[in-house]
Amino acid sequence: LSDNESDLSKIISKVSPSVVGIIGNIAQEGKDISTYGDSLIFGSGVIYKANGYIITNAHVVKNMENIAVVLYNGRSYKAVLKAIDEKFDLALLKIYKGGLTPATFGTMKDVIVGDPVIAMGTPLSFSLRNSATKGIISGINRSVQGDYRFIQSDAAINGGNSGGPLVNKDGKVIGINSVKYTGYGIEGLSFSIPVDTVMYVLDHFERFGKVRTPYIGAEFVEGIAAKYGLPTNEGLTITKITKGSPAERAGLKVDDIAVTVNGIKITTIVDYNEEMKKYLPGSKITIGVDRDGKIVKLGVTCGEKQDKK
Repeated sequence: LSDNESDLSKIISKVSPSVVGIIGNIAQEGKDISTYGDSLIFGSGVIYKANGYIITNAHVVKNMENIAVVLYNGRSYKAVLKAIDEKFDLALLKIYKGGLTPATFGTMKDVIVGDPVIAMGTPLSFSLRNSATKGIISGINRSVQGDYRFIQSDAAINGGNSGGPLVNKDGKVIGINSVKYTGYGIEGLSFSIPVDTVMYVLDHFERFGKVRTPYIGAEFVEGIAAKYGLPTNEGLTITKITKGSPAERAGLKVDDIAVTVNGIKITTIVDYNEEMKKYLPGSKITIGVDRDGKIVKLGVTCGEKQDKK
């Protein structure tokens, strides 16, 4: 992707058949959704499989009923919500239509700061579906209003773009557009869920129907440097151990400072959560803690975090 308009057009033409609009009625009062008129909400999605599976944001569809997916050719189909995870802000829809054009998904190895990107979707109004904006990758491994990493770019993402793809110069999806700083007076900061996280969630959706999150029953707090995004070697201080939890059974204690998970250094909540994505409930992990100046390694058998009702 360059400033050459023909190159830009080729990428957009390649990806557009894989980008969909999503529209439905408001089921209940929600937030972080774009409204169209008085009773409709809308967003964007990406065709994941040719047999009708579509990935979008959880916040796009969680307050939506009578969901319809509008394809690139303008035809619309009733959609069924197959799986949703609000923590990762991802959801999987299904329409009963074959022969779709699935997007090509890249990996985070394809993501480099400074590389050009295109954000596609339905900004501001459903009449603007299949819109595209270009920008560059400003940062990776960003933590934004949550506990996981995001891709930061300056490609304009507005209401309705949520669930649409962020694509690279090869037309590969490298992220799902989800979060933008609004209300902070900061322009040019847009955020997308990294493709590796998207594929992790999709894998769980397909295997289990939900994301199975490992649970140990310990609460952590970051050091001051980590809270402000400064380099640090300080680990995570344990502030609470749930009675009867895997953490308690393993011998973890309040005021222990967790420094590693299976030998991987952790200095932020994001570090911990990203490392725990590698494991399933029932997995055995080793947590290294600094206890009164001495490193102690404790084996923990993960439980399963239950959905909040």
